[in-house]
Formats: sequence, structure tokens, C-alpha cells
Amino acid sequence: MTDNSLTFTVFRRHKMRTLFTVLSVAVAFAIFLVLATLYNGFAGLVNYGRAQRLDVWIDGFGNLPVSYAAKIASLHGVKAVAYQTSLFGYFRDPKNSVAVAGVPFEQYLTVFPELSVTGAERQAMLRDRQCAIAGAPLADKMGWKTGDTIPVSGGPAQKNGSTTWYFHLCGIFKSTLPDTLMQTLVAHYAYLNEGNADASARDHADQIFLTTEDARDVPVVARRIESTFANAQPAAIALPDALLYLSVVKSFGDVGLIITAIGAAVFLSMLLVTGNAMSNSVRERLNEFAVMRALGFGRRRVVRLVLRESGWIVGVGAALGLLLGWRLCLMMAPVVSDTLPYFAVTWQAVAAGVLLAALFSILTSILPARRVTALEVADTLRRI
Repeated sequence: MTDNSLTFTVFRRHKMRTLFTVLSVAVAFAIFLVLATLYNGFAGLVNYGRAQRLDVWIDGFGNLPVSYAAKIASLHGVKAVAYQTSLFGYFRDPKNSVAVAGVPFEQYLTVFPELSVTGAERQAMLRDRQCAIAGAPLADKMGWKTGDTIPVSGGPAQKNGSTTWYFHLCGIFKSTLPDTLMQTLVAHYAYLNEGNADASARDHADQIFLTTEDARDVPVVARRIESTFANAQPAAIALPDALLYLSVVKSFGDVGLIITAIGAAVFLSMLLVTGNAMSNSVRERLNEFAVMRALGFGRRRVVRLVLRESGWIVGVGAALGLLLGWRLCLMMAPVVSDTLPYFAVTWQAVAAGVLLAALFSILTSILPARRVTALEVADTLRRI
């Protein structure tokens, strides 16, 4: 009889105990994977804010004059400046909502280097003022392909009275960013600005973006911007990208501490349950271990049997738990992706789960294994 056969015989002897122990391990690892994915979502949100990028907003309500961008570009320490005006509408059906970002294209790609376009797409954008590029996820969702003319309805009225804006899709940009951050149609600022019937909205932007020459210059540049426009109407405030996203994360509390505390409590409970089950299993079979020793089973082989039993319980439970956690994360993703675009299961989290499973299988078998190795064979056999 092989060692695995001996182990499975033990499991069949106490089927319900084995089942509930495996399920307790599975629940612990499912919770672990969900927590690890949440942490990845929050950490990714912070990392998305590039260290050298600043966002400039109006101090209050309204839009910023585009002329502010030229003044900001002239400040010492500023590397590149871009701005954006937004148009919200829909493609053919009100359910197909589309967000259009009107930007100065060349400057925008300099400030946001994580967006990738080909040389041909870049040249097409520069030749045609009605050109636009779409994020790959948005293009896939809407069924767009390069060369299409895209009508976006429901936007602000144009000078000709129409609320439908037409764009020529000149390219599809790619990025390492999550899909939820690539749901934008990027168009020319000049096209949206000049076509807008509302004269008060022209030559204004929702937001100005900039990058600094050095990440260490960010606080200084932010103060220079706010000082420059302190007495202007409207006044402007500058906020580092990293600080902006960090403030969003901090609004949820100390995420790392919360997740660590919950994970520690879950795994401590799992260790107690699994360790108790292993201890009871070994205690009930001390006579059998004594017989094995008398038949020539060495201490090492007996210890391996205990480790194998613990390994199967924790291993199967961990595999089921990681699979369950992965399914739970897939179900949660559509709900939380707008807030946490980086919410996704990573291979690092799965690998961490596997390593934890190996560690916990050893920890839960230490005391039972010591009890077996310290077993007095003769005394135990006399009590049979």
C-alpha cells in the first residue's frame, strides 16, 4: 500500500470532518484572493498617477480659459502642457454612451506617454481636424474600425444647430492601462471648440494637464501655478496626479492595514480549524502509528505521512479557494471597475496563495508530527 493510499484511507474514515476542514481552508483562500485583488486595485490607482504629472483645475465651478495653458508652459520646471474639453453623447442608441475628449493632440500624447499610436495614425490625426482615435476596448465594444465615420449624438449644439458631431476614426490607440481607462474617443480640441454654438464655452477647457522636468519639481511647480493665478478670475489650483489618486484611496481609510488585519484574522481561524482537525486525526490513530513503527516504518516516513495528509487537505482547499476567489473577482469586476480600474486577479496574488498554502500545510502538521516522532512504541502497543 502506498503512502497516498494510506492518506486517502484516513480521509474516507472521517468524510465529514475532512469535507468541512477542506471547505474552511477554501473559504480562507477565497477571501485572501479577493482581498489581494482589492489591494491591487487600490495600489494600481495610486501608481496610475505619474510622479511628474500635475492636474490644474478651477478653484470652484466652471472651466479654465485655454490661455492659462500658455502661461503655465512658460513657468520654470514645466516640460509639457495639454488641456481637455469634454463632450458626452451616444453612438446610435442612448444606451451606447460615448465620452469624447477634445485635446491638442501632439501635446496630449507627450503628457500621457502611456497612450500608444502608430506613426500613420499620428499623421492622420494631424491632417484631418475631424479625426479621432479610440481606445481599443471602446472600439471593440462599439464595433468601430479605422476609417469609419462615427456620429456622436446628444452633445452640445453646433453653430449649424445640430447636436450630432461626426468624427473620422483615424486610429485605435493601445495602452498598458486597464480597459476601463481606455473608454474615451480622443478628438481635436479645435474641432469641438470652433463648432460649439455657445460662445461662452469656447476657448475654455475642463482641465489642464502638465508634466514637470523632474518629479522633485512637482511641489514647487504646483506652488508657482497657484501663485500665478491666485488673483486671476477664475483662480486655479494644481494637484499632483499621485496625490489626487492617493486622496481617493485614503478616503477609504488605511486600506493596507484593513486588508492585512482581515487577512490575518481569516488565516488565523483557518490555522486553528485545520490544526485542530490534524491533531485529532493523529491522536485517534496513535495505535496505528505504533503498529507502523513496529512493522518497520521509520520516523521520517511516519512524519511524511502526516505532512502528506496536511498537504492534501490544505492543497485541495487552497486550490478550490483560489478558484472560487477568482470567480468572485470576475463577478465583482463590473461593479467596482469604475472606481478601481486596476481590480483584476494577478498571477502574483495566485503565486502568493500557493506559497501560503505550502507554508500553512507545514505549520498545521508540526505539532502532530512531533507527537508521532515522540511516540513510545512499546507503551502504546501494550495499551491496545
